[in-house]
Amino acid sequence: METPVKKKHLKQERWRKRNPKQHWAHRATRSAIKSGLLLPAPCEVCGDPTSEAHHPDYDRPLHVTWLCRAHHRAVHYKKGGGA
Repeated sequence: METPVKKKHLKQERWRKRNPKQHWAHRATRSAIKSGLLLPAPCEVCGDPTSEAHHPDYDRPLHVTWLCRAHHRAVHYKKGGGA
């Protein structure tokens, strides 16, 4: 029987294999934040200081908009791409 943690890792691994460009963009963004090349900002919609990087174009991994979790999910659901 798989543990919830193991299931989560398997789900993430399947997502990475299906979405290599998105995974690459996420890693590039994470690296840029860690090195100080990219600075997180508040949500561009509501100003929530806890925000996430949203990639409007995965070919430009460091061109992101900053959105809180709720607005980020709303953008993905509006596109029909899930969260």
